[in-house]
Amino acid sequence: MITHLTADDRGIILPCPACGTANRIIYSKAALQGRCGTCKAELPHVAAPVEIASASDFAALMAQSKLPVLVDFWAPWCGPCQMMAPEFAKAAAKAAGAAILVKVNTDERQDIASQFRVQGIPAFALLKDGRLVAQTSGFQPADRLLAWMHSY
Repeated sequence: MITHLTADDRGIILPCPACGTANRIIYSKAALQGRCGTCKAELPHVAAPVEIASASDFAALMAQSKLPVLVDFWAPWCGPCQMMAPEFAKAAAKAAGAAILVKVNTDERQDIASQFRVQGIPAFALLKDGRLVAQTSGFQPADRLLAWMHSY
């Protein structure tokens, strides 16, 4: 089972469930279902959290995504963040095709966390059309996190 996906400045890397080939889903087309470049099987919507590895990847996602983006700011040493991880994964599965859920490790990406003035974790930011819409923090069950997201 996939616990998280990776991305680069061009899109989300999604493995084909039929053949395992890595396919890039460009950020602007994440709401659509594509086909595997190798076996032509239909690819699922992005249904797992996407790990953001660099500021340039994050900037590309913000500039190109037509879907809302929900960011989970976390760190590996944070107990509540570890408890939140499976709930965030459930939320990503439930929001597949309607939103992109991403994880930003605040130890590795302090530059991104500082943009959002993150002072405590876990913390969440909701972005639409590349703009911050709302922020919240603390452990949240998947359904409550999604209800908060949908309220905006």
